[in-house]
Amino acid sequence: MKKLLFLTATILLLAACSPSPKEFQYSWEYHYMDSTYEEGEDLTAAQIITKYQPMLADLMEIIGYTDRVIKKESGAESELSNFAADAMRIIAETSINEPVQVGLTNYGGIRTDMPKGDVRVYDIYSIFPFNNKVVICKVKGSNLKIFLDKMAEKGRMECLSGVELVVDNKKLTKCYVAGKPIDDNAIYNFAVNDFLLEGGDGVSLGSISESMVNTEVIMRDGIVDYIKDLTAAGQKIDPKKDGRIVIINNEMR
Repeated sequence: MKKLLFLTATILLLAACSPSPKEFQYSWEYHYMDSTYEEGEDLTAAQIITKYQPMLADLMEIIGYTDRVIKKESGAESELSNFAADAMRIIAETSINEPVQVGLTNYGGIRTDMPKGDVRVYDIYSIFPFNNKVVICKVKGSNLKIFLDKMAEKGRMECLSGVELVVDNKKLTKCYVAGKPIDDNAIYNFAVNDFLLEGGDGVSLGSISESMVNTEVIMRDGIVDYIKDLTAAGQKIDPKKDGRIVIINNEMR
């Protein structure tokens, strides 16, 4: 029974890190788990476990630590949404070796909370299970302002980094990037995942971008490296709600 449970857990873990959906063929046989059962008969399960043991070990690698549960919560911002957007922006900066002013990812791409204590690769794959890649768009300030204003009008702000926004009755009344009002004529580097770039969740950046660079970095893999860098610098995973998005006079998810 222990072997069966372990095999099931192994398959689930491997499914979490699979780069794309795959079709599997399987078969089974009934065995009475009594004195007539011979452990030697379970060679197939043992062979499967042996084959995938290295991958399982990679998934269970401890990469960081947090002293509390980092939650995905509804509202204008949450600790986990801020963490995801900040990580997105820093991943992009590392990829092109130049400042990236804004990071954007979608709430729907965050599937669960980050657990308290040791954080493993498996946890990050569970939180961010999709194969979204990091894309960097160059966006004119005037278009960036329009884009953020439309997001406010919809009553739905996604996970953002590098901005300070105030939304009053679904109207954008403050719009700062990198601590300053948006310059209509400036060009900003805007990091986004390719799901949103292509219109996912009703968000579309492609039409307002001057140019784009696909880093080919899968977001969750970049986040694993980002956490490893935090750990190497002696830092815990410790995101905060910092008031980057303030909502007045209306409900917003």
